[in-house]
Amino acid sequence: MRGCVSKRGNKWCYVVEYGRHPETGKRRQKSKSGFETMVEAEKALTKALHELNTDTFIEPTKDDVATFFTSWLAQKQMNVRPGTYKTYRWLVNYHIIPQLGQYKMVNLSPQHLVSMYERLQNGERKLSPQTINHVHKVLHDALKTAVQWGQLTRNVSELVKPPKIPKTETKVWTEDELVKFLEFTKNSRYYIIFLLAATTGMRRGEVLGLKWDDIDLKSGKLTVRRSYTRGLVGHIFQEPKTRAGIRSIVLPQQTIDALKQHRFLLDEDIRKSEKKGSEYNDHGLVVQTKNGFPVNPYYLESRWLDLLRKSGLPKIRLHDLRHTHASLLLKAGVHPKVVSERLGHSSITITLDRYSHLFPTMQQEAAEKLDDLLKSAAEASFPDQPYPVVTLYNPVEIFH
Repeated sequence: MRGCVSKRGNKWCYVVEYGRHPETGKRRQKSKSGFETMVEAEKALTKALHELNTDTFIEPTKDDVATFFTSWLAQKQMNVRPGTYKTYRWLVNYHIIPQLGQYKMVNLSPQHLVSMYERLQNGERKLSPQTINHVHKVLHDALKTAVQWGQLTRNVSELVKPPKIPKTETKVWTEDELVKFLEFTKNSRYYIIFLLAATTGMRRGEVLGLKWDDIDLKSGKLTVRRSYTRGLVGHIFQEPKTRAGIRSIVLPQQTIDALKQHRFLLDEDIRKSEKKGSEYNDHGLVVQTKNGFPVNPYYLESRWLDLLRKSGLPKIRLHDLRHTHASLLLKAGVHPKVVSERLGHSSITITLDRYSHLFPTMQQEAAEKLDDLLKSAAEASFPDQPYPVVTLYNPVEIFH
């Protein structure tokens, strides 16, 4: 390994030779120019030789962003769920590569990312801050991988902050509104979905993936074991993402009764299919189409919106039935740990953070309950004195 310094125009530069490429046999060189004096160039050469000798030198990749991210996606597909990969692929192919694909990986700068986020936020197809944050996370993950693979010396995404996501308060129904909607939809085929979501806190995919084998009507419990979620093509059954997602939930009596009634509906579907001579593809699911197939989540969302519009109730998402379940339990004084377990959160911190907007009201209720407790104790100990028991001091007496 050798190196030399030379003058190019008004500046000095150094060149280091460090063997030949193992595949092409071409000479490999590292060079840098722009030094004001020969002494500066020689110091930089000494440092470069030291890095090469101690294996700290990284030969940057010559790939452009499009080439690297395409190979990164192929690697990522082996390590993430199909639905997650589908999202990554969409973000890369529709946003990252069109915006940055032509740049060399080694030439990416923080300003490139800042400019891209501005274009995504203010361009013709305006993206929400939430989506731009997803783009940023994918960029960060991919560039971190490039550093780990020894193809980059730094991750420029660490120097850039994506747009701030504005906080939005979760919309939920009151107990009266929930009861009105359940009453309005009680004759709908999808009533059991809404009831399960509202009384168990299960996610849409978890309800659609629930099987009769997961339910013990005698003990009044169900176990969440899978979710019907997006795959690369269509929808597939998958286990929950976290260990906390696999959980048992105690059912209210009205949900137990509704499940027993719903079972008759499915039995009737089977009888009608047999009578018509058509095939019934029983998947053993609690929620199935009239032919026994899983219910398409997108179709369910359309039915939800139609029923919601006809009910005249405040507009919320189907997923907000889960939030309604949590908010009603917390308002009823159920311990947040229990609520967290029913929701399948990996930590109680997630529950407390997500429903923190409920706590000002709960704080007021707590203060009132404490006041009632102290009042009862004071009346028992000092029956002749009005509550609160306060001793008033004369300021003159205090200072004399």
